[in-house]
Amino acid sequence: MTWSVFGKSGGSSFTADHSLADSNDERWLIGVRDGFWLGGGSEVLLLGYGDERLWILEMARSAVAGCFSPANISRSLLQTTAGFMIYRGYDMPDLTAMSAETALWHNVQIPESYLSDQWPIRSVVISHNGRYVAVAGRRGLAHYSVNSGRWKTFDDPEEENQFTVRGGMCWHQHVLVAAVESGDSYQLRLYSREQPLDDSQALHIGELSAPIVCISPSGDDSLLVYTHENVLFHYIVNAVDDSAKLLLVGQIAFHGIIRAPPRVRAISWILNDYQREHGDPLQDVAVASVIFLVDGKLVLLQPSATEEGELKYDMRVVAHNVEYFALMRDQPASNSPFVNTAVPPNASNESLANVEYGLRDSLWLFDGSDMTVWMDVQDILNSAPSDFGKELPPPAKIPLDFYPLSPLLDKGIVFGLETDLIQRRDISFTSLRFSTRTHLFLPSLLRHQISQYNAPAALHLSHFYQHLPYLPHALEILLHDVLDEEVDKQPSAEKALLPSVLSFLSSFPSYLDIVVRCTRKTELRSWRTLFKYLPSPQDLFEESLQKGSLKTAGGYLLVLHTFEELSSSSQQLIRLLLRAKEEQDWELCKELARFLMALDESGATLREAMETIELKSPSSERGSFLFEHSRLQLPRTERNGVVLSARNSESGSQEFESPSAGRGRVSSQDDYFSMPDE
Repeated sequence: MTWSVFGKSGGSSFTADHSLADSNDERWLIGVRDGFWLGGGSEVLLLGYGDERLWILEMARSAVAGCFSPANISRSLLQTTAGFMIYRGYDMPDLTAMSAETALWHNVQIPESYLSDQWPIRSVVISHNGRYVAVAGRRGLAHYSVNSGRWKTFDDPEEENQFTVRGGMCWHQHVLVAAVESGDSYQLRLYSREQPLDDSQALHIGELSAPIVCISPSGDDSLLVYTHENVLFHYIVNAVDDSAKLLLVGQIAFHGIIRAPPRVRAISWILNDYQREHGDPLQDVAVASVIFLVDGKLVLLQPSATEEGELKYDMRVVAHNVEYFALMRDQPASNSPFVNTAVPPNASNESLANVEYGLRDSLWLFDGSDMTVWMDVQDILNSAPSDFGKELPPPAKIPLDFYPLSPLLDKGIVFGLETDLIQRRDISFTSLRFSTRTHLFLPSLLRHQISQYNAPAALHLSHFYQHLPYLPHALEILLHDVLDEEVDKQPSAEKALLPSVLSFLSSFPSYLDIVVRCTRKTELRSWRTLFKYLPSPQDLFEESLQKGSLKTAGGYLLVLHTFEELSSSSQQLIRLLLRAKEEQDWELCKELARFLMALDESGATLREAMETIELKSPSSERGSFLFEHSRLQLPRTERNGVVLSARNSESGSQEFESPSAGRGRVSSQDDYFSMPDE
């Protein structure tokens, strides 16, 4: 069994078939006597009970473990013992096009010429656009182009062995930035992907006075460098044509604030919108709020001025047990399509400028159990100074049953992996494989905002995702989760969240369908709780007919049939059957007929209904039990301004007044009626 740092379960042999393990002589599946890691965690060596053989399992791990980079999080790069894996599903337009097939994983092997001398591989980093990947082993480095499939390594082995990457790497466009140690010197080196790997071809070599702990890109052209001297340096990457160099524009000393610099795993900062877009980069260090990960704690340092005008920092722990965090402002690859394509319609520029409801400023972190989200990091900044005694705003929690690798903002999902153990009787060995998993995060975020009495923010957030074909499904999950919880807990009217959720959902065109699908997938005991906050099923049935949603109306017909006497739904069934006939929706006609046969296996009810909609007199005077021995009458209906009436051979024509359609809310349905495609 494997776990992540703070307890998320990974691969396991608990599901292994012991009889197959014995027949295949794979005793390590039954129990492990001892084991240890190889290659810096790229492999694990196991010794089973009663077995003198050594078993080696290759591991695929997130590249964030060796190189904490925003691009490694956004691109879900996996590192293996001899290469890396890139998931190509990010290029798919939405979740419906993504696949768990392994064909979408691009496997790349590191050249033997580099691997044989520099194994194990310690760090791997991908560019924001996913075009380039750099790897670094015991010494030297190499980089790879995803499009061309070509590697570049040092031609001179001596140059390759003269330095070690320590402190991380990152990409700026086609330029690789590497923090290296060469002898007693500590450097920042810039290499171009377009040039050969050679010290003489390095675009820039900058000297530092202390070892580098970590580097991190920020914004469009900023680079943050944190050193063992407890100093954060701010550089600007000035890339012009085929040249690039680093310009130091500021630095911050954290003496007395961060006690153990080598234990800092990652660092970033937050600038306000004006400073980031219009401010002088020389002043960034004076206004930036610094956020860093140390010993599993996410810590925020917020600047303020003393009475003497000196800069000081207020420190506050934002979260504990953090395995990784993602500040979405540092991930332009995932934000660009989200910001450009997901603009709410009918929203004025002024309203969008005044209120930012997207997730561009969100902060995500994984604590070994749930994905935690602050949808606007400014909320943390506004409540962070401990002098004010304000608590941090509650975050949204996204429960997951797999290990998350990356939140994909433009698709509204969390992407991750889970491991499966494969045993087959027709092969003599056991294999382990991983499969991709996705989880819609929208229901959790919308529920959180509604529970915080911020329905306008929830509505605006959902508008950013209305281009997704599975948005109605996400809204259905929201309703289903809230309904299940309130059916079990029965909260008081003041604490009930269901009325607010229903009010929120009523703003969407697919509202009636959402509620019908949710009802269909819940137990009958949940219907009473749901319809306690809704108009009558009769009103919802009428509105569905009015909108031409015949299959949705069929769902409400079942609710009428369940809640009321059989006779009260008879005329609605005839109206729906007639409309289905007019629309030539023969599939719905078939399902309605099947429903009638389920109610009366003799078929009398179905025959009477069919004769009625065809305006024929029944062949038998005996009425069916469904209509309590009364003759079916074709109701008066109105469609496109034309009044339709039915004439019975015995009693003449008879008209039925249609109830006024109230505001549509919800419905339910059974297997007799298939719902519209989501």
